[in-house]
Amino acid sequence: MYSDFHIHSHHSFDSEQDSSEIIKKCIELNMKEMCFTDHNDFNWPIVGENADLNVKEYFNELSDLRDRYSKDINVNIGVECGLSDANVSLNRNLISSNPFDFVIGSCHEVDNMDPYYPEFFEGKTDRQAFERYFETLSKCVEDFDNFDVVGHIDYIVRYSPNKAENYSPADYSDYIDHILKTVISRGKGIEINTSALSKGFGFTNPCSEIIKRYKDLGGEIITIGSDAHKACFIGCAFDKAGDILKEIGFEYYTVFSGRKPLFRKL
Repeated sequence: MYSDFHIHSHHSFDSEQDSSEIIKKCIELNMKEMCFTDHNDFNWPIVGENADLNVKEYFNELSDLRDRYSKDINVNIGVECGLSDANVSLNRNLISSNPFDFVIGSCHEVDNMDPYYPEFFEGKTDRQAFERYFETLSKCVEDFDNFDVVGHIDYIVRYSPNKAENYSPADYSDYIDHILKTVISRGKGIEINTSALSKGFGFTNPCSEIIKRYKDLGGEIITIGSDAHKACFIGCAFDKAGDILKEIGFEYYTVFSGRKPLFRKL
């Protein structure tokens, strides 16, 4: 079982999962290491949702749990940081001020909306919605680089009314190549996120075409994450993720500790 480096607990605004149950599930799955990556999205635009992470409570609880379970598993403390042009200085201060083991940089907000909600797609074709998302993510990774991997690069496809029916990465190759080349040039990586597979879709985020392009461009750092918000989804479809990486030509995947990449044999 590969190590899961994208997991959410009750410290995320969109999860109620007990942190200790997450660790127990990882141990049950025979993981040797794992990482909490709870959300922090400053200035979150959705009324009634507060996506600011209480960092003090987060570290207090998880540090205790890390010590408690240290003989059974290596518990890492990370964060999924919402990338936005408006939050560059806030994100920089959050990450530089706290001893995170791992930082995912993800785009959850486009034009002051979350593509998770159907309203984002109203009045847009899939092509228009997808292009605006990739354009936004491209600008975000250009402006901010204090993260370790870019999360679920084509995340928006999960939530299109048509899912991947009208999606071809080639249509957005200029933006995607800019994202990947920027990440590689700065010594950062990407993740393969299995959340869509756990929901019954036939693709990962990003899709295999983007992962292959990343490899062809010289990318080496790639983590595996379930994006689980409930313990039952931890490690979901990791066998498929491993097969995809092997078919593309990866021999290793990546974990992080103290913001340092460590390579594990697939």
